[in-house]
Order: sequence, then structure tokens, then C-alpha cells
Amino acid sequence: MRYYDAVKKGEFNAAKSQERLASYTGQAYAAMIVKEVEGGWRPVGEEDFYAVVKKDSGGYVVVLCDADGYAKALSPEMSRFAAEKCVEKMKLDGIQEYSGRLVLPL
Repeated sequence: MRYYDAVKKGEFNAAKSQERLASYTGQAYAAMIVKEVEGGWRPVGEEDFYAVVKKDSGGYVVVLCDADGYAKALSPEMSRFAAEKCVEKMKLDGIQEYSGRLVLPL
């Protein structure tokens, strides 16, 4: 896929994930929009998985990623309690946890 095409599709996928994450966290930031696969560019996937990342500062960030672990949307830093409440709601809506290695833009 051409880089430009991957960017356009990836922007769309990441924006949907950003909107979805914001519905749980109140605010969310778009993250990655493309991934390099086998020497070519691909958009981030359409599927959403969640993960929670503990930051060095002690706060937590909730992430929506694709099936390859590429972060598409990030929440603002929050407490462990707030992150757990978001995750509970995501589970109820059928979003599965990502257990592999995340690819973060940080």
C-alpha cells in the first residue's frame, strides 16, 4: 500500500478509536496511524483492544490498540481507580484486553 493511502485509512481508524476511548475517559488523544509491515506501510487496524500502561510518574494511561499492538488512541494520565473504572465499562461493551507487546508513540 502506498504511504499516502495508508495514512488516510489510518487517520480514519485512529479517529474512530480516539472518539471511542473519549466516550470512556472524557478525553483521548490520537496516537499512531500507520505501521511498517514487511518493508511496506499499512494503516493501523480497525479493531479495538484495550491496555493499561503504568507511567513512571505513577499514573495510568488507557490505550486502544489494534490486533498488532499499535496504539491508536491514548487517554490522559489518570489514577489507577479511574483506569479500572474505564476498563470495567470497556469489558461490558465487549472490548477485549490486549496482552501482547504494545507499540507506543512515546
